[in-house]
Amino acid sequence: MRTQVIDKIKALALNGIKLSNELPYDESGAIYIKNPKTLYVDQTQYESVPIIQALNGLNISNTTTAVSVYLAVDAKNPLAQLDTIIQSLRGLEDTIVLDGTHTRESTVSTNYEDDLLIVSVEYRLTRIN
Repeated sequence: MRTQVIDKIKALALNGIKLSNELPYDESGAIYIKNPKTLYVDQTQYESVPIIQALNGLNISNTTTAVSVYLAVDAKNPLAQLDTIIQSLRGLEDTIVLDGTHTRESTVSTNYEDDLLIVSVEYRLTRIN
C-alpha cells in the first residue's frame, strides 16, 4: 500500500512540496523534521482483530492496513496552499485499491515541534479476511 500512496501523491499538485522515497524515521529520529517541505511515507502497518473464531479453526477477522504520511512546514510562515495540499492528501483514501475493503478512513493530525508545524495523515483501509 505504501507504493500506491507514493504513486498517488506523485500525481498531486504539491506546489513546492517535495516527495521523498525514504522512510520518515532513521536511527537518529524523525527525518521529516530535519527536511521541512518534504513528504515522507511510512511503511505499511497491519492490524488484525478477530470477529468470529470457530472451533474447527476457521477464523474471520477484520484486517486494517494503514500508512502514514508526514510533512513539516514552518509554523510561522506556513505555505499559502497548505490547506489545499492537506485536503488533496486526505482525499487519497478513496483512490487506494485494496480488494475487499469495506471501510476507508483518513485522519489528519497536527502538532508543533519547535518552530515547525507537523502534519500527519493516516490512511486506514479495513477488510474482512
